[in-house]
Amino acid sequence: MDFKINIESVIKLPLSKKVLILAVINVFILVAVYWFLIGPEYEKAKSLKVSLAGLTAKLNENRAIAANIPRFLHEKEELENKLRAAVAELPNEKEIPDLIDGISMAGEKSGLKILLFKPLSEVSRGFYAEVPVNMSVEGRFDGLYDFSVKVSKLPRIVNISNMNIVSMGHRNRVPMLKAEFVATTFRFIETSRAEAKKIK
Repeated sequence: MDFKINIESVIKLPLSKKVLILAVINVFILVAVYWFLIGPEYEKAKSLKVSLAGLTAKLNENRAIAANIPRFLHEKEELENKLRAAVAELPNEKEIPDLIDGISMAGEKSGLKILLFKPLSEVSRGFYAEVPVNMSVEGRFDGLYDFSVKVSKLPRIVNISNMNIVSMGHRNRVPMLKAEFVATTFRFIETSRAEAKKIK
């Protein structure tokens, strides 16, 4: 079947058929334009919109982080200062004998009678070591309290733990106590001192 469009035959058609043919042609053109031009671009635009939403969220997150950088730097500086202060309170090996003497003298100055003063073996804890001293003292309650205060004011960290207090009766109508405890100080392990210096 040979199908040819004859312009003259189209012109001779009634107006309603001309309108119908024109509408069909317009619909065909619109479908073709959407299919080949608008459709692919629309899908691409949808994909780009999703990517833009992700990038916008990432940008807002990075802006929030950037806004907090001064605060983070300040917190980092504060933590480094606290670490330096803590490091300064840990004695080195040469200072340990003086510190142990300081603990002993604190007991004597507080009016306590030192019954036992026995340094124990060090316990390694990584970059520092615990230096415990077993102590047993006898005296009045206020002397024991004064000893605790003096120890807390020593230039280096000293912890008193495992305290056991028993009554020793009265002496000249004054209650006497016996206290057994462990006084623990700490020192740097020398291999880590170089690393500590890097912080300064």
